[in-house]
Amino acid sequence: MRTSEKISTNHHPMVLVVSLVAGLGFILMTLSLGVGVIQGSAADANTIGLVFAGGLLLLILGSVSWFAIVQPHKHFDDINVPQYTGHHHEEHHDDHVKDAEAAHG
Repeated sequence: MRTSEKISTNHHPMVLVVSLVAGLGFILMTLSLGVGVIQGSAADANTIGLVFAGGLLLLILGSVSWFAIVQPHKHFDDINVPQYTGHHHEEHHDDHVKDAEAAHG
């Protein structure tokens, strides 16, 4: 079983694509801020601002797209209901206790 099948109910490849778009946006935002800090006063504020705005746009686009595709609000996991794992649980019978009592009189 693939990991994506274990952790998600939606196995559509677009989920991965929009997640990567959002991640790319976050990376662009982080790198633009890092370059601005490293260059200090010599940094080109217009370029850094445009890269940051583009990263923010990608982050928002990817996040909204992911939310529209996956719809986590419709697939809410109720913590009070245990997940069925395929194991059949029966009540344990105390046959061995009865056998021990019968053997000892």
